[in-house]
Amino acid sequence: VTWLSKEWAKRAALPSHVVTMLDNFPTNLHPMSQFSAAVTALNSESSFARAYSEGVNKAKYWEFVYEDSMDLIAKLPCVAAKIYRNLYREGSSIGAIDSNLDWSHNFTNMLGYSDSQFTELMRLYLTIH
Repeated sequence: VTWLSKEWAKRAALPSHVVTMLDNFPTNLHPMSQFSAAVTALNSESSFARAYSEGVNKAKYWEFVYEDSMDLIAKLPCVAAKIYRNLYREGSSIGAIDSNLDWSHNFTNMLGYSDSQFTELMRLYLTIH
């Protein structure tokens, strides 16, 4: 768990164009529409898309898909927190990822909550979803 948390922390930063896009969406745009658009925009960072366009051998697809999956999982809490902050916290900053905290704890911090019981609840919720 520690290795995975640190790995996701290293990969979590959002590209500036995704942050700018999220910051410029109208507040009446549904959060899931914003989330979907952000995930689609992250294609610009795709290792698989780059390798595919360069003609990578099919036997190596899985390596690039794995990297993209790890990158996406790492970035999803940042995307969700940015949307939440834009809609419900006047666009305040999500702050920095702490590599000493797990994925769920970082997520609750980015949302702006510091209550340990809420963090435990979110950890359970995110585990079963």
